[in-house]
Amino acid sequence: MWDRLQALIEEFQNLNLEKVVDYEKFSMISIVWHSTKIEGCSLTETETRVLLEEDITAGGKPLQDHLMVKDHYRALINLKQVAFRKLKFSPEFIKTVNSDVMKQTGGIIRTALGDFNSADGDFRLVQVFVDKKYFPNYQKVPRMVEEYCKVVNEKIDKVEEMDIVKLAADVHYNLVNIHPFADGNGRTSRLLMNYILLYHNLPLLKIFTEDRVAYIDALNQTEAEEDLEIFRKFIGEQYSKYLQLEIDKFKSKKRFTMMF
Repeated sequence: MWDRLQALIEEFQNLNLEKVVDYEKFSMISIVWHSTKIEGCSLTETETRVLLEEDITAGGKPLQDHLMVKDHYRALINLKQVAFRKLKFSPEFIKTVNSDVMKQTGGIIRTALGDFNSADGDFRLVQVFVDKKYFPNYQKVPRMVEEYCKVVNEKIDKVEEMDIVKLAADVHYNLVNIHPFADGNGRTSRLLMNYILLYHNLPLLKIFTEDRVAYIDALNQTEAEEDLEIFRKFIGEQYSKYLQLEIDKFKSKKRFTMMF
Protein backbone atom coordinates (compact mmCIF):
# COMPACT_ATOMS: atom_id res chain seq x y z
CA MET A 1 0.00 0.00 0.00
CA TRP A 2 2.74 2.47 0.94
CA ASP A 3 4.60 1.95 -2.35
CA ARG A 4 1.40 2.65 -4.27
CA LEU A 5 0.75 5.78 -2.20
CA GLN A 6 4.29 7.04 -2.86
CA ALA A 7 3.74 6.52 -6.59
CA LEU A 8 0.40 8.35 -6.46
CA ILE A 9 1.94 11.32 -4.65
CA GLU A 10 4.66 11.57 -7.30
CA GLU A 11 2.13 11.26 -10.14
CA PHE A 12 -0.12 13.88 -8.54
CA GLN A 13 2.76 16.32 -8.04
CA ASN A 14 3.87 15.87 -11.65
CA LEU A 15 0.46 17.10 -12.82
CA ASN A 16 1.27 20.58 -11.42
CA LEU A 17 -2.35 21.11 -10.46
CA GLU A 18 -1.40 24.15 -8.40
CA LYS A 19 -1.08 25.94 -11.76
CA VAL A 20 -4.68 25.10 -12.71
CA VAL A 21 -7.01 28.05 -12.15
CA ASP A 22 -8.90 27.73 -8.84
CA TYR A 23 -7.82 24.10 -8.31
CA GLU A 24 -6.42 24.81 -4.86
CA LYS A 25 -9.55 26.69 -3.79
CA PHE A 26 -11.94 23.96 -4.91
CA SER A 27 -9.74 21.29 -3.32
CA MET A 28 -9.82 23.12 0.01
CA ILE A 29 -13.58 23.62 -0.19
CA SER A 30 -14.04 19.89 -0.75
CA ILE A 31 -11.79 19.06 2.21
CA VAL A 32 -13.79 21.44 4.41
CA TRP A 33 -17.09 19.95 3.28
CA HIS A 34 -16.04 16.39 4.06
CA SER A 35 -14.59 17.40 7.44
CA THR A 36 -17.66 19.36 8.54
CA LYS A 37 -20.04 16.73 7.15
CA ILE A 38 -18.31 14.15 9.36
CA GLU A 39 -19.24 16.40 12.30
CA GLY A 40 -22.90 16.48 11.27
CA CYS A 41 -23.06 19.63 9.15
CA SER A 42 -26.21 19.60 7.00
CA LEU A 43 -24.87 21.61 4.05
CA THR A 44 -24.33 19.82 0.74
CA GLU A 45 -21.02 20.15 -1.07
CA THR A 46 -22.61 22.56 -3.56
CA GLU A 47 -24.12 24.64 -0.75
CA THR A 48 -20.71 24.73 0.92
CA ARG A 49 -19.05 25.92 -2.27
CA VAL A 50 -21.65 28.64 -2.87
CA LEU A 51 -21.35 29.81 0.74
CA LEU A 52 -17.56 30.07 0.59
CA GLU A 53 -17.38 31.51 -2.92
CA GLU A 54 -20.37 33.84 -2.94
CA ASP A 55 -21.34 34.14 0.74
CA ILE A 56 -24.85 32.88 -0.10
CA THR A 57 -26.50 30.85 2.64
CA ALA A 58 -28.52 27.68 2.09
CA GLY A 59 -32.21 28.20 2.74
CA GLY A 60 -33.61 26.27 5.68
CA LYS A 61 -30.21 25.15 6.96
CA PRO A 62 -29.03 26.05 10.51
CA LEU A 63 -26.90 29.17 10.95
CA GLN A 64 -24.55 27.11 13.12
CA ASP A 65 -23.72 24.88 10.15
CA HIS A 66 -22.84 27.86 7.96
CA LEU A 67 -20.59 29.30 10.65
CA MET A 68 -18.88 25.93 11.15
CA VAL A 69 -18.04 25.78 7.45
CA LYS A 70 -16.74 29.35 7.33
CA ASP A 71 -14.58 28.85 10.41
CA HIS A 72 -13.11 25.61 9.09
CA TYR A 73 -12.25 27.15 5.74
CA ARG A 74 -10.56 30.13 7.38
CA ALA A 75 -8.65 27.78 9.71
CA LEU A 76 -7.33 25.80 6.72
CA ILE A 77 -6.23 28.97 4.92
CA ASN A 78 -4.44 30.16 8.06
CA LEU A 79 -2.74 26.80 8.46
CA LYS A 80 -1.40 26.88 4.90
CA GLN A 81 0.14 30.27 5.60
CA VAL A 82 1.72 29.09 8.85
CA ALA A 83 3.18 26.02 7.15
CA PHE A 84 5.36 28.24 4.97
CA ARG A 85 7.03 29.49 8.17
CA LYS A 86 7.70 25.93 9.36
CA LEU A 87 6.17 26.68 12.74
CA LYS A 88 6.77 23.91 15.26
CA PHE A 89 4.08 22.44 17.50
CA SER A 90 3.27 24.12 20.80
CA PRO A 91 0.18 24.30 23.03
CA GLU A 92 -0.34 27.88 21.83
CA PHE A 93 -0.25 26.80 18.19
CA ILE A 94 -2.77 24.01 18.79
CA LYS A 95 -5.02 26.38 20.73
CA THR A 96 -4.90 28.84 17.85
CA VAL A 97 -5.98 26.18 15.35
CA ASN A 98 -8.88 25.16 17.59
CA SER A 99 -9.81 28.80 18.13
CA ASP A 100 -9.99 29.31 14.36
CA VAL A 101 -12.22 26.23 14.08
CA MET A 102 -14.54 27.39 16.88
CA LYS A 103 -14.40 31.16 16.33
CA GLN A 104 -18.09 31.70 15.57
CA THR A 105 -19.63 28.58 17.10
CA GLY A 106 -17.87 28.43 20.46
CA GLY A 107 -18.48 30.48 23.58
CA ILE A 108 -18.06 30.75 27.31
CA ILE A 109 -18.66 27.54 29.23
CA ARG A 110 -19.31 27.90 32.95
CA THR A 111 -18.30 25.11 35.30
CA ALA A 112 -17.90 24.66 39.04
CA LEU A 113 -14.16 24.85 38.42
CA GLY A 114 -14.31 28.13 36.54
CA ASP A 115 -15.19 29.50 33.14
CA PHE A 116 -13.44 28.81 29.86
CA ASN A 117 -14.08 29.98 26.32
CA SER A 118 -14.27 27.35 23.59
CA ALA A 119 -14.09 30.11 20.96
CA ASP A 120 -10.65 31.10 22.23
CA GLY A 121 -9.09 27.64 22.11
CA ASP A 122 -9.11 27.25 25.90
CA PHE A 123 -8.44 23.76 27.19
CA ARG A 124 -11.54 22.15 28.66
CA LEU A 125 -12.28 22.23 32.38
CA VAL A 126 -14.83 19.43 32.16
CA GLN A 127 -14.79 15.67 31.78
CA VAL A 128 -15.69 14.49 28.28
CA PHE A 129 -17.65 11.36 27.40
CA VAL A 130 -18.34 10.51 23.75
CA ASP A 131 -19.84 7.31 22.34
CA LYS A 132 -19.13 5.10 25.40
CA LYS A 133 -15.61 6.51 25.73
CA TYR A 134 -14.18 8.69 28.50
CA PHE A 135 -11.29 10.95 27.57
CA PRO A 136 -8.42 11.91 29.91
CA ASN A 137 -9.20 13.97 32.99
CA TYR A 138 -9.11 17.68 32.19
CA GLN A 139 -6.35 18.19 34.78
CA LYS A 140 -4.03 16.00 32.70
CA VAL A 141 -4.65 17.86 29.44
CA PRO A 142 -1.98 20.61 29.67
CA ARG A 143 0.79 18.14 30.51
CA MET A 144 -0.35 15.68 27.83
CA VAL A 145 -0.42 18.40 25.17
CA GLU A 146 3.08 19.54 26.17
CA GLU A 147 4.37 15.98 25.79
CA TYR A 148 2.50 15.57 22.51
CA CYS A 149 4.16 18.69 21.09
CA LYS A 150 7.57 17.57 22.28
CA VAL A 151 7.29 14.19 20.54
CA VAL A 152 5.97 15.70 17.29
CA ASN A 153 8.74 18.31 17.22
CA GLU A 154 11.37 15.62 17.72
CA LYS A 155 10.11 13.83 14.62
CA ILE A 156 8.82 16.51 12.27
CA ASP A 157 12.16 17.34 10.62
CA LYS A 158 13.49 13.78 10.61
CA VAL A 159 10.71 11.94 8.78
CA GLU A 160 10.71 11.46 5.03
CA GLU A 161 8.63 9.80 2.32
CA MET A 162 5.89 7.57 3.78
CA ASP A 163 6.98 8.21 7.36
CA ILE A 164 5.62 11.74 6.87
CA VAL A 165 2.14 10.32 6.21
CA LYS A 166 2.46 7.99 9.20
CA LEU A 167 3.43 10.92 11.42
CA ALA A 168 0.42 12.86 10.11
CA ALA A 169 -1.81 9.93 11.12
CA ASP A 170 -0.16 9.76 14.55
CA VAL A 171 -0.65 13.50 15.06
CA HIS A 172 -4.36 13.09 14.33
CA TYR A 173 -4.84 9.95 16.43
CA ASN A 174 -3.08 11.22 19.53
CA LEU A 175 -4.68 14.66 19.64
CA VAL A 176 -8.19 13.36 19.15
CA ASN A 177 -7.58 10.90 21.99
CA ILE A 178 -6.30 13.59 24.33
CA HIS A 179 -9.44 15.54 23.37
CA PRO A 180 -8.10 18.77 24.88
CA PHE A 181 -11.03 20.97 23.90
CA ALA A 182 -14.73 21.10 24.67
CA ASP A 183 -15.53 20.95 20.95
CA GLY A 184 -13.81 20.90 17.59
CA ASN A 185 -11.31 18.16 18.48
CA GLY A 186 -11.96 16.15 15.31
CA ARG A 187 -11.67 19.14 12.99
CA THR A 188 -8.56 20.37 14.79
CA SER A 189 -6.96 16.91 14.57
CA ARG A 190 -7.68 16.64 10.84
CA LEU A 191 -6.24 20.10 10.27
CA LEU A 192 -3.06 19.29 12.19
CA MET A 193 -2.76 16.04 10.23
CA ASN A 194 -2.78 18.13 7.06
CA TYR A 195 -0.34 20.58 8.61
CA ILE A 196 2.28 17.83 8.72
CA LEU A 197 1.76 17.27 4.99
CA LEU A 198 1.88 21.01 4.25
CA TYR A 199 5.05 21.31 6.32
CA HIS A 200 6.68 18.80 3.99
CA ASN A 201 5.15 20.25 0.80
CA LEU A 202 2.93 17.24 0.19
CA PRO A 203 -0.64 17.35 -1.18
CA LEU A 204 -3.46 17.75 1.31
CA LEU A 205 -5.62 14.76 2.16
CA LYS A 206 -9.22 14.38 3.18
CA ILE A 207 -11.14 11.79 5.12
CA PHE A 208 -14.22 11.02 3.08
CA THR A 209 -17.56 11.53 4.77
CA GLU A 210 -18.88 8.29 3.24
CA ASP A 211 -16.11 6.48 5.13
CA ARG A 212 -17.08 7.98 8.49
CA VAL A 213 -17.97 4.63 10.07
CA ALA A 214 -14.68 3.07 8.95
CA TYR A 215 -12.90 6.17 10.27
CA ILE A 216 -14.42 5.82 13.74
CA ASP A 217 -13.82 2.07 13.70
CA ALA A 218 -10.15 2.64 12.85
CA LEU A 219 -9.77 5.06 15.76
CA ASN A 220 -11.47 2.67 18.17
CA GLN A 221 -9.65 -0.43 16.93
CA THR A 222 -6.29 1.34 17.14
CA GLU A 223 -6.94 2.13 20.79
CA ALA A 224 -8.33 -1.31 21.63
CA GLU A 225 -5.37 -3.14 20.07
CA GLU A 226 -2.80 -0.46 20.93
CA ASP A 227 -1.56 -0.64 17.35
CA LEU A 228 -0.97 2.62 15.47
CA GLU A 229 -0.54 0.74 12.20
CA ILE A 230 -4.32 0.30 12.06
CA PHE A 231 -5.02 4.03 11.90
CA ARG A 232 -1.95 4.69 9.77
CA LYS A 233 -3.24 2.18 7.22
CA PHE A 234 -6.68 3.80 7.20
CA ILE A 235 -5.18 7.24 6.61
CA GLY A 236 -2.90 5.86 3.90
CA GLU A 237 -5.90 4.33 2.15
CA GLN A 238 -7.87 7.58 2.37
CA TYR A 239 -4.91 9.50 0.96
CA SER A 240 -4.56 7.01 -1.92
CA LYS A 241 -8.29 7.23 -2.63
CA TYR A 242 -8.20 11.01 -2.73
CA LEU A 243 -5.12 11.28 -4.93
CA GLN A 244 -6.38 8.62 -7.36
CA LEU A 245 -9.70 10.45 -7.73
CA GLU A 246 -7.93 13.75 -8.39
CA ILE A 247 -5.58 12.17 -10.93
CA ASP A 248 -8.48 10.45 -12.72
CA LYS A 249 -10.48 13.68 -12.72
CA PHE A 250 -7.60 15.57 -14.31
CA LYS A 251 -7.08 12.91 -16.97
CA SER A 252 -10.78 12.86 -17.85
CA LYS A 253 -10.75 16.63 -18.33
CA LYS A 254 -7.80 16.31 -20.68
CA ARG A 255 -9.94 14.11 -22.94
CA PHE A 256 -12.79 16.64 -23.16
CA THR A 257 -14.05 17.55 -26.63
CA MET A 258 -16.77 20.02 -27.61
CA MET A 259 -20.16 18.66 -28.66
CA PHE A 260 -22.85 20.49 -30.64
